[in-house]
Amino acid sequence: MSRNSKYQAVGASPGIAIGRAYLVDRSRVKVFYEYLIDDRQVPREVRRFKKAAEEAERELKAVKKGFAADFKDRAYILDAHLMILRDPMIYEKTVEAIERDKINAEWALKRSLDASKELFSRIDDEYIRSRFSDVEHVVERVLRLLSGQKEDKLADIVERVVIIAHDLSPADTMQMQLERVMGFVTEVGGRTSHTAIISRSMEIPAVLGLEDACGKITSGDMVIVDGLSGLVIVDPDQATLDLYERRRREYEAQQAQVIRCAHLPAETIDGYRIQINANIELLEEVTSVLDHGGEGVGLYRTEFLYLNARELPPEEILFQNFRDAAQILRGRPVTIRTLDVGGDKFSSCLDMPEEMNPAMGLRAIRLCLKEPEIFRVQLRAILRASAYGNVRILFPMISSLEELRSAKGLLEEVKSELRRRRASFNEHIPLGIMIEVPSSVAIADLMAREVDFFSIGTNDLIQYSLAIDRVNEQVAHLYEPLHPAVLRMVRQTVMAGHAQGIPVAMCGEMAGEPNYVPVLLGLGLDELSMHAMTIPKVKRLIRMATMDECRQLVDDLFKLSTTAEIKELLQREMARRFGEDLLVAPPGGAAATEVRLREGRA
Repeated sequence: MSRNSKYQAVGASPGIAIGRAYLVDRSRVKVFYEYLIDDRQVPREVRRFKKAAEEAERELKAVKKGFAADFKDRAYILDAHLMILRDPMIYEKTVEAIERDKINAEWALKRSLDASKELFSRIDDEYIRSRFSDVEHVVERVLRLLSGQKEDKLADIVERVVIIAHDLSPADTMQMQLERVMGFVTEVGGRTSHTAIISRSMEIPAVLGLEDACGKITSGDMVIVDGLSGLVIVDPDQATLDLYERRRREYEAQQAQVIRCAHLPAETIDGYRIQINANIELLEEVTSVLDHGGEGVGLYRTEFLYLNARELPPEEILFQNFRDAAQILRGRPVTIRTLDVGGDKFSSCLDMPEEMNPAMGLRAIRLCLKEPEIFRVQLRAILRASAYGNVRILFPMISSLEELRSAKGLLEEVKSELRRRRASFNEHIPLGIMIEVPSSVAIADLMAREVDFFSIGTNDLIQYSLAIDRVNEQVAHLYEPLHPAVLRMVRQTVMAGHAQGIPVAMCGEMAGEPNYVPVLLGLGLDELSMHAMTIPKVKRLIRMATMDECRQLVDDLFKLSTTAEIKELLQREMARRFGEDLLVAPPGGAAATEVRLREGRA
């Protein structure tokens, strides 16, 4: 291999790690034996599977019990793995296959995994689709026990290393001794995988999705992992090492400076105050929100609780999650979005036809209104949790007043039901809607009369407005948050909300992009919600800005006609106004811009 071999993948957790590679064998367990059994062998094979599942359960519980005190809040992820282990889609289907088809346990379990994979592949939502990796981790653990194959124990690492693996499970990452792990590189995974979530919460640089990383990198190789840009450099020469060592020191120094003001108010120099909240998918992320200066949760995506749901989660499970989040936040707001997935997610328990275009089909509030009992269960859980903290309800994908009023009607029915049961809840729980389809923007003035707040979901609003499928590589480059139409829709929504005296938030990816901070301030948003790790950077930029400058910038941008012109002016103004303060990026869209700034190309 030549020196300075460079590989580009997904920057999943920011920071720069420089160290020796340590390859971990987390390759898929090979099922070498697929064979038929006779009737007399069936009970023995079922017992063998159940024994392996029980052993896997004991292992996961032991890992959970052994967590260091600092990481107890992350145990929730392993609770999810324990649930998957007993999920009928995996457990019962495997037993059924052994008994019905007279096949060995490994083969039957592999079939269950393949069926689950096919189900997940039909899910439109990228986040939920990526959760299939959790099912794989659980099944791999059971297969390894069935086959008797050993695995490397990450807890046994005795030196500081950069871990290279096919994939890492939550149990893997949570057993690591953090002082010995400098960074991660994996062959699979993305920004929404649990490896990414945990690496960000542990503040360990990570690059994921590097194809054949275990073939390209050998244990002992010197590697550089740039979690900002997603770049991995193998066997760097001295000049490259010196360059990245300097960048690492600069990054860490600037991060320390940014973190120092993370808990200060998000207030401009001339006194404009804006609320900065975080988006979360998991209960275990709430602590990270507080650690990074978040003032609350602006978007709690509840879809994870329905992961692999052959049977829908009971009200009590939902209630416990929502209650715990409210209690940890101690009076800070937690905005719980009701279910925002399509009917394909529940194909195993609901009779739903396959849809040609799930993104525009039976999903979100449409699904909840068609299946009101699913909606009622979630509303009851949210309302009950509101007795324990500052809980808000957020309805997704509202496109008409009829939908909104139908959803509000069901909410009132559930309130009446809880009153009859003498259950405690907040009678005046704030209710908001996601503004994420063009029709809701067009009638935002009418919608504002019926709710307590708006939250602009830019991810879908941009997709629907510009007719772009974000996951279609042929058109993904057309996805432009700074498109003149998008900026005008945000302004129209803010003006409509403020005319009725309600606050307007933004919770899409656009809200967490540091380069857009002056634009969003100038547009008059009251609240921004983003990934927790982005909060300190965004807060710092807000505290360096003035509203007069931001409003003038927006006025100048609205005089331009094309996205290219808008981007050029914004980049020029950001470099002039903030300069070196744009060097450090959170994971995501800002990374490329900040790499350009570091290298003097902006």
